[in-house]
Amino acid sequence: MLTFKKGLYSGEVTCEKNINGIIACVTDYHIYDYNSAMHCHENAHLSFMIQGGCVEKKRDAFDISPGSIQYYSSGEMHQVIKVAEPSRRVNLELEESFFAQFDLNDAQASVAISKNPEFKFLMIKIYKELLTYDSLSEISIQMLLFQLISQEQYHGQTNKLPLWISAVEEYLRDNPDEKVSLQELALITNMHPVTLSKNFPKYFHCTIGEYKRRIKIEKSLTLIKSSKLTLTDIALTCGFFDQNHFIRTFKHITGFLPMEYKRS
Repeated sequence: MLTFKKGLYSGEVTCEKNINGIIACVTDYHIYDYNSAMHCHENAHLSFMIQGGCVEKKRDAFDISPGSIQYYSSGEMHQVIKVAEPSRRVNLELEESFFAQFDLNDAQASVAISKNPEFKFLMIKIYKELLTYDSLSEISIQMLLFQLISQEQYHGQTNKLPLWISAVEEYLRDNPDEKVSLQELALITNMHPVTLSKNFPKYFHCTIGEYKRRIKIEKSLTLIKSSKLTLTDIALTCGFFDQNHFIRTFKHITGFLPMEYKRS
């Protein structure tokens, strides 16, 4: 059985930072140079696809596209079968000392990540910190990771989330360009508008308006990386009033300017 030691991946590690039990890496994958063997890792890690994509296999083969996050427990077997050219991932490896120091466990981290609606933007902010590493990046990466895996509302109650959460999320994602009122969402969820407005931020960590902006920015991520559209075209495609509004919102949510993200 092939076991990768800490800091090693199927692709080429182009940036690595060791931060108090966290090994944060940017890893590039090329069709002519990646390890396709079945393997596992010494430590648990989570992996976020920034660009490109791949076909991977655990028990079954599955596609990993830009914006996807995967969690791998220590010793969990998997295999990279095929990669798009070029592909880039942010990998965050969590040593045993990290879990012990912050009173977390593997199961908590895995479930919290899968349930966290903010994971894409938190990972992009971590990516930004890795690229612009300075004296404040270490603490910033730690805090962003804690936001990703340590949110109390996901621990111990992940199977008991109210049904209205899925209903609201589905409606907002199905109608990203439509003006939505509290009254509409209240009818869908059979909740009082005041109750809905109080409880929405507890689970989504933002207002309804902010969440809709995040949906639009989420849509723009792939377009920026993989299309030849201008920023104006992307802004209009994603439902923004104009390019300036799009740029301001993108910067606020991701920490990047759109063209900076495209070049990264």
